[in-house]
Amino acid sequence: MNDEKPEILLDGVIYNDWQKCAINLSISNIADDFAVTATEFRPDHGGALKAVVRYGRETILTGHIETIDISTVPDQEGVRLSGRSNSGDLVDCSAIVPGGELRKLTLLEAVRVLCKPFGIAVRALVDTGAAFDKIKIEQGESVSQVMDRLCRERAFIAWSDGDGGIALGRPGWGRAQTSLRMRFTNGGQLRRDNNIIELSSTLTLSNRFDRLIMRSQAATSDTDFGLSAAQPEATARDDAVARYRPKILTSDGAGTAADLQKRVDWEVARRVGKSTSVSYTVKGWRQVEGGDLWRPGLLVSVVDEQTNINGDMLITAVSLTLDEDEGGYQARLALEPPAAWLPAPTISKAAGGAQYEALRRAARG
Repeated sequence: MNDEKPEILLDGVIYNDWQKCAINLSISNIADDFAVTATEFRPDHGGALKAVVRYGRETILTGHIETIDISTVPDQEGVRLSGRSNSGDLVDCSAIVPGGELRKLTLLEAVRVLCKPFGIAVRALVDTGAAFDKIKIEQGESVSQVMDRLCRERAFIAWSDGDGGIALGRPGWGRAQTSLRMRFTNGGQLRRDNNIIELSSTLTLSNRFDRLIMRSQAATSDTDFGLSAAQPEATARDDAVARYRPKILTSDGAGTAADLQKRVDWEVARRVGKSTSVSYTVKGWRQVEGGDLWRPGLLVSVVDEQTNINGDMLITAVSLTLDEDEGGYQARLALEPPAAWLPAPTISKAAGGAQYEALRRAARG
C-alpha cells in the first residue's frame, strides 16, 4: 500500500484528502496544470489561492488555484479544485514592451525581460547562443507566444519547473531509472514482467513532407527589386516520406540562409515527433519503488512488441493520476522519438520507416 499522498499547500495549509487527483506535466506546454476532487472544501472568497503541489518530499508544481467547482448533484458530489503553475499567466497575458521591440538580447535575456513583470524566474540549462538583432512584439501577442517564437528560431524549448519558474534548454537531460516493457511469450501471452498496463499510439504521415522549404523575406525596402529583394531559403528533407510531397513555409522573421536552415531542420524534427506519438500507462507515480517520480524530458528505453518500438524514446508529457475506482495511483506517459527534439536531427529512411512496420503488418493481415 502506498503511504505517500499528494498534498496541496494552499496559503500554507496542507490538504491531502482527495477522492481523485490529476497532475499534468509537459515540455510541450509552458504551463503545467492540476485538478483534485475532495469530499469537502469551503473556499475563501478573499482572493487567489497560492498552491504548491507535493508528493512525499518532492515539489511537483507551484502556482495557483484558478477554479473551484462545488456540486451536491448525486454522482457528482464534492469540490473540484483546479489550477496551473505560475507560468499560466504567461499564456493568458499580453507581452507589454516599451517601443514594441527588444534589441541585442540573447534568448535567455529576452525571456527574463518578458517574465520579470510576473515575478517568474528564468534559468537556462545550456548556453542559449548569440543575441537577436531585433525582437518585434506583435500587438496583443501573449508572452508565451513570443517565447515560443524565439525558442523555435533557436531550436530550444521553455517549460515550467516545479518551483514556479521557467527553464530553457533541450530535453533528454537524464535517463529513467527503469525501462518500459510490453512483450509477449512464444505462445502470444503478455509476459508477467511487463510494466506497461495500457498503451495507445498515433502513427501518421498526414503532416509530414519529403522536403520542407523555408523562406524569409529579406529586410529590404519597398523599392528593392531583383537580387536585392531575393528571399533567403533553406531546405530540409524527411527521408522516411518516400513520395513527392514538398511544402513551403515562411519564417517568422528575416534571417540568413544559415538561420533558416536551423529553423527548418527543427521543423522537420517536430513534425516527426507529432506524427509518431505513443502513450503508455504504468502503475504508480515513481519510476521504481522508492525512486524518482516520472517526469517529462527523460529518455527511457522501450521494448514494445505491440507497436514495434525497441529503443530509446523521449518522455514529453506525464499525467499523474489518483482514482481509487480506476486503478489507484497511475502515471500516463506520452513519448516521441528523441530525434524529434534535436536541433540538427538525423532522421534516416530506416529509422523513420520502422515506426510504421506495425501498421504495414496490420494492413497486410
